[in-house]
Amino acid sequence: MKIAAIDIGSNAVRLQIARVNNEVGEEPFKKVEFVRIPIRLGDDAFNEGKIGKDKREIFYKAMQSFALLMDVYEVEAYMACATSAMREAKNGAKIAEKVLEKSGIKIDIINGKRESELILKSIQQHLQPGKSYLTIDVGGGSTEMTVIKNRRAYDSVSFDVGTIRLRDNTVKKKAWDEIEQYVKGHVKDFTDAEAIATSGTINKIAMIINPAVDPHITTAQLETFYADVKKMSMKERIEKYKLNPDRADVIAPSASIYLKILGWGNIDKMHAPSAGLKDGILYELLEKIK
Repeated sequence: MKIAAIDIGSNAVRLQIARVNNEVGEEPFKKVEFVRIPIRLGDDAFNEGKIGKDKREIFYKAMQSFALLMDVYEVEAYMACATSAMREAKNGAKIAEKVLEKSGIKIDIINGKRESELILKSIQQHLQPGKSYLTIDVGGGSTEMTVIKNRRAYDSVSFDVGTIRLRDNTVKKKAWDEIEQYVKGHVKDFTDAEAIATSGTINKIAMIINPAVDPHITTAQLETFYADVKKMSMKERIEKYKLNPDRADVIAPSASIYLKILGWGNIDKMHAPSAGLKDGILYELLEKIK
């Protein structure tokens, strides 16, 4: 049986197709196809309050292509979740209706808390009993955080701080203040707290700093990386780190956001597994079909 996750983010839309594995002791699914299209719905949503015609048309085509791929791969179950850009766009709901009409794909526009819940499902295997964690997912339009104690979510929250907003200087001081208060209020009592980062950009940063499976990076390493990358031009970032243009212009804002959170939480290291919303969607689908 094959299942699929569609993650409609502010920076890119992603399709992950996986084959369910019923063998005891094996991974629950094997990924067989992945497509990422950097449409950047957030460029319109966060600056204009709605998604314009050009991006809408590209988005519709992307969803039609995803529907075709799912048909070719004989996908039997899927979930499509849209996050910050579609949440904030005045025409987000209408666009979701149009996608259903054009492609047959039903989109759930989820809130930040629901997004955090799904992300948490993707990292359960990385959590150790008795330890405390702060999960951080920095997207294009929002940052989701969950405080975890003994493998259970203690609190989840979403803030309107993201890489596209920071790049465009549209993050409000109130949002920064809210994050600072939250982190200092929830992490101060954890003497062994470790951060787990799940966004694609921080995963890329971690692989640059420490090219290993599920890499750890220290706050000091991230500070050094940020000091270097923020001085580089787009061309230099693309050439040195082999980045796509849509990643190169948000890599410095991403590092900056993570550094602020790590500093406020007095956390000195961060785990950056290859996990995130699309993986959490796959785990939820598994729960539903088993």
